[in-house]
Amino acid sequence: MGLERDLFQRDANGRTALFEASASGDIEAVRQMIFSLAGTGVCCQRLSFIEIKDSSGLTAADLAEQKGHKEIADLLRGEEMRMSFFE
Repeated sequence: MGLERDLFQRDANGRTALFEASASGDIEAVRQMIFSLAGTGVCCQRLSFIEIKDSSGLTAADLAEQKGHKEIADLLRGEEMRMSFFE
């Protein structure tokens, strides 16, 4: 549970570690973070984690796309759509 709490911790701009990994292009860190969270159940942690918006209204996928990391943006958006569809 400690890891999950740390993943959801936000900085002064409302960004989590997922934003950092997405902006830097670290796809393995992104995968590790999102797939460490439950993807099913009443409260889908993975979906709520991916959907977090920073103080500018951006998601980690938006930031990855801005930084030119299309593969990460596609991964996050694809997982978000999959989770939304099944939940």
